[in-house]
Amino acid sequence: MPISSFHGVETALRGLLAQQRAIDVTGHNIANQSTPGYSRQRVDTTASTSLTIQTAAGQAQLGSGVSVTGIQRIRDGFSDVQFRAQSTKLGEASTKASLLGQAELAFAEPGDTGLSAQLNRFWSAWSDVANSPTSSSARQVLLDTAKATATTFSALDDQLATVQSQAQAELTARTAAGGPIDLAARELAQLNGAIGQATARGETPNDLLDRRDVLLDSLSSYAQVRVEPTLDGNGDPVPGMIDVSLGSDPTPIVSGAQSRQPWTLAFPAGDPGSGSLGALASVASSTGPVAAYRTSIAQVASELATAVNGVHQAAGGAAIFTVPTGAIVSGTPRPPIAVAAAVDPVQGGALSAFVAGATGTNDVATAIAALRGGVADQHYTALVGQVGSEVAQSITAEKTASSLATALQDRRESVSGVAIDEEMANLVRFQRGYQAAARTLSVMDEMLDQLINRTGRVGL
Repeated sequence: MPISSFHGVETALRGLLAQQRAIDVTGHNIANQSTPGYSRQRVDTTASTSLTIQTAAGQAQLGSGVSVTGIQRIRDGFSDVQFRAQSTKLGEASTKASLLGQAELAFAEPGDTGLSAQLNRFWSAWSDVANSPTSSSARQVLLDTAKATATTFSALDDQLATVQSQAQAELTARTAAGGPIDLAARELAQLNGAIGQATARGETPNDLLDRRDVLLDSLSSYAQVRVEPTLDGNGDPVPGMIDVSLGSDPTPIVSGAQSRQPWTLAFPAGDPGSGSLGALASVASSTGPVAAYRTSIAQVASELATAVNGVHQAAGGAAIFTVPTGAIVSGTPRPPIAVAAAVDPVQGGALSAFVAGATGTNDVATAIAALRGGVADQHYTALVGQVGSEVAQSITAEKTASSLATALQDRRESVSGVAIDEEMANLVRFQRGYQAAARTLSVMDEMLDQLINRTGRVGL
């Protein structure tokens, strides 16, 4: 077939436009180098359809330049899955470390305001009474110290209950309507709709896909994120759309272009399973680590009361401490022990009844003072060691999870991140290509000018 004289112009023009698109995309990459979640883009090109020409040896293919076939988003889907799984672990570890750290602060150990120091003062007060059995001031100090001991138990339980209630409040705030998860789900549904429409038109909405991945990354810190293609009525995937499920909730929170409305999350037994929501639910529950600390505190208080009351009552005196009955309720403070009314003048008791035994003797006070370092003290020391160990483990787990998440993020960045040096090198390469295409176009223009304006003008 005959070839137009303007074929070379079209070939040069295609090259010019292709290099211009590449320069535009490179500039877009450079502009978004610091944009969170941005994936670098690349212009995909292919050789344009060749033209068949007749030669002396037969037919041949004459190239017609280059065509832009699309703008590709450079992304590694497997790295995304790995990072989100690690982000879930990091969210759980960091939240747990923070909450257990607050619980550890409530113990205030070692220190003068902790329960250990108060127990030492309590035993010392009994020793002082043993040394001065007839001193009313020593008995009063002992009574005040006993009340302070009961108050310290109660304050510690109250602070631990506060940690539980705060965890529950934060869990409710994150999962409630209008909370961060609800807002992310609504935006994901809107993005799904826009991406689906663009995909149906044959477009590749790279920037919208980046924003959707950023939202999925943020959700992964709350709980495990599961992503599946949206299916139509025939069970076929809808192009560009996804369903998103969170944690142990069996129903997707986003299905295509629709988010769950009215908003609610349905975790079986109230357990999201993992992530920061899982850590919050665990701490807030009546079977979590903080509830176990409160149970241990109540046990130590009961052991203290049982030991002291046993010696005092064996000598014919009344019980010094009372112990409430019933299980620890999640997030609800409860005084582990209290000074009994029979030995508290404020409640109608008598200060003289505070130490049993014959007047002037110190047998009972000496026997109770000898309880120092007994079961209650030992169990409390073990509890403090347990809390410190669990907090240390949670901090180590957080550091490990953070390190792995950083490594996975670096791996993602090595694939999809923008490297300024590389982009600048590409920019120079595309600029040279553009200049070469422009030069080719100029040459073709000169050739056509010679053909049109000067051919046949002999002698001029």
